[in-house]
Amino acid sequence: MDFVQEREMVRLRHELRRLMVERRLDEARVVLGRFEALVTVDAEEAVILRPEIARWQASLSVAPPAARERD
Repeated sequence: MDFVQEREMVRLRHELRRLMVERRLDEARVVLGRFEALVTVDAEEAVILRPEIARWQASLSVAPPAARERD
């Protein structure tokens, strides 16, 4: 993974955190999809980041119902 891709991963992580705090879950799911797509480019990186992606997915699936209804 080159520097540009690494920097994009950092940006996507930051955006995911912000969207989760703001409870913008649909948008967070889209960003997580972009993050997953970026990770699949590098097989080594994909293995390392699989637990992080699983945590993001779990966070999105257990969001409070009230937050889901607002979006």
